[in-house]
Amino acid sequence: MIPALVFLYILLLGVGVAGSLWSFRLGQRHGLPFLRTYYFFVLLSFAYAAMNFIGEVVAPAILTGRAESMTRVYLIVDLVTIPLLGGLFFLFFSWIIRLLGRRVPPALKAVFWGIEALFLAAFIISFISYFVRGISTLSRAGVYILNGIVGIMLIAAVLLLFFAAPAGDVPDRRRLARGLGAVYAVSLAVLVVFLVAPRASIFQKPEIANAIPAGLIFLLNLPALFYLRRSLRTWPPRQDPASSEAKGLAVLARDVGISDREKEIIRLVALGLDNREIGKKLFISPKTVKNHMTSIYAKTGARNRVQLANLLNRPQEGPRT
Repeated sequence: MIPALVFLYILLLGVGVAGSLWSFRLGQRHGLPFLRTYYFFVLLSFAYAAMNFIGEVVAPAILTGRAESMTRVYLIVDLVTIPLLGGLFFLFFSWIIRLLGRRVPPALKAVFWGIEALFLAAFIISFISYFVRGISTLSRAGVYILNGIVGIMLIAAVLLLFFAAPAGDVPDRRRLARGLGAVYAVSLAVLVVFLVAPRASIFQKPEIANAIPAGLIFLLNLPALFYLRRSLRTWPPRQDPASSEAKGLAVLARDVGISDREKEIIRLVALGLDNREIGKKLFISPKTVKNHMTSIYAKTGARNRVQLANLLNRPQEGPRT
């Protein structure tokens, strides 16, 4: 059984590496801020899954019948996985907030960090309690608090994806957020079923029963990555820095001092978007876009959108004077 579990572990590590590379490539292709944060979330999820599999599957299979040794291994693994979980919560909510384009009110930030502090405090207290008194009411209470916080944070993240409206109420982002909420709701529900069901009565070998939920954690982000890939096909890819348009923007920035916001607007103008569509993409009003366009025309000398787009394709000529 041990060789089979080791083979499974190596296979799952390969899946985790592939998922991490996939999320990295999505971020590189589209250049969206929430995708960069999502990549770190996927990477940290992979690290957590790798450590968790050692503690839940590999170590019990090797140390069968050695209760004291097994307890020490659990504690060592928890020293790594519990802080990783705290980091995962932070990254999970961070990429959701960036996807929605929202600012978090100070009161909600305080609540979040309070829950994070309670999570780590519960672990530290139960950890110390075990070494002082062994398994006690205090250590059990710490475990219950930890599990409760994990459940609350995951439910809150899914609900946030489902019900929170993105800034500017952009339809594309609303659909993407709700779709990801549905994907994670189903993925987490499947994981919970295997965690709370009486697995030992279904599978004769406890190693297999433990390996299934531990292995599912490696796969948890894959459905979301599939959904992201499919949904982002209609979104414009990130502009190649070596393209003529990028060079044109660099020339305009150097010669006439256009701002970063004006660069974003010029890029979207070159894609054929009108003021209303640009406003939705950048979470600003059409009137604000119009004011930026007036400033851009004044700086570049372009008289209309066609001339502005042509400036990007002829960077060597610079703006008109």
